[in-house]
Amino acid sequence: MLKITLRLGLAALGLIGALHSAVQAQGPFDPVISVNRAAITAYELEQRERFLEILQRSSGMAQRARDTLIEDRLKMAAADRAGINLSDAQVVKAMEEFAANANLDLDQLLETLAQNGVDEQTYRDFIKAGVTWREVIRARFAARSAPSEAEIDRALASAGAQGGVKVLLTEIVLPAGSAEELDSARQTAERLGRITSAADFSEQARRLSVAQSRVNGGRLEWANLSDLPDGLRPIISGLRPGQITTPLEVTNAIVLFQLRDVAETTAQSPEISAIEYARVSGPADAVTSATRMADTCDDFYGAVKADPSLTFTIHSESPDQIPQALSLRLMGLDKNEFDDMPTAEGEQAEIVMLCARVYAALEDVSRGQVANNLRSARITSLADGFLAELRASADIVYH
Repeated sequence: MLKITLRLGLAALGLIGALHSAVQAQGPFDPVISVNRAAITAYELEQRERFLEILQRSSGMAQRARDTLIEDRLKMAAADRAGINLSDAQVVKAMEEFAANANLDLDQLLETLAQNGVDEQTYRDFIKAGVTWREVIRARFAARSAPSEAEIDRALASAGAQGGVKVLLTEIVLPAGSAEELDSARQTAERLGRITSAADFSEQARRLSVAQSRVNGGRLEWANLSDLPDGLRPIISGLRPGQITTPLEVTNAIVLFQLRDVAETTAQSPEISAIEYARVSGPADAVTSATRMADTCDDFYGAVKADPSLTFTIHSESPDQIPQALSLRLMGLDKNEFDDMPTAEGEQAEIVMLCARVYAALEDVSRGQVANNLRSARITSLADGFLAELRASADIVYH
């Protein structure tokens, strides 16, 4: 009996070992992620990472590759539900237009990609998802994106010589750096969105916000409407005093704004042409020490030279080039102020300091241009919100 039991035990161990080896020997076309049961293979993930590294001229695109492939699955599923399916001719035309933006014809671009190990299908899938999503958003939100005459008047007032519009906001920034924090932040944001009192919203900012403005109860100074990030401007324009924005999901955080007041001015309100800012990242202790030594952006040069563990860069970009998450961080800062909101888990941290805002000379803007800008910004905001909803309700499994 003992021999039989021993044989069975050894056989079971052999079977377990074989199964373990089979799992370890996953092929390139085995699924590594499932999005509502739609598989993403290891090969797709490796290909998308290579493609993004070429596109962004940067390494370390693994997380971005995962995120964009997950989003593409969600986008294409939404297109299927809406009955939207591009023809091969439409996809090829979009591929050609994308190549033309790089001053290449399609064959030249495909050859360049192939030389760097990226298949044509990888490029095709990337373009198809992007163009299909654009059609989904147009069909879903076109009717809601058209600005009213009053909104166009207000935008013209904020950009033209005849006057400007200023807004008084309170912000709450909730940390969402992990999946657990994101779920908690979404629940908290839903509760905060029901607040009707400015005093109560400010008290919650003091208790919950991780932005530097929490010491003031989240209250920001008067800001020109034209200075707000493009994606935020039409959202704030549509609020009445006391109302709160829908939760804005950005990298590692969820942001809400309450409009406290609106004022029209007769003074000129020039548009910001560029924002200069510094980013310092590295071990949290080293970043904290660097901020104590720096009163201006230039002061960081000495701090970083003394500590090689720190990374320091200064950027000068137009507002439309800055990602929304970063724009929201910069919005509440004055010159040489920094936002120490953490952007990574563990002991790594990053601070952002505003170096300067560069204002452009006032120019005449046509009513049609303003309407198009408002429409574009509103569609972008609605699209971002719709994609966030799709991702929040998706069943995403990592194999």
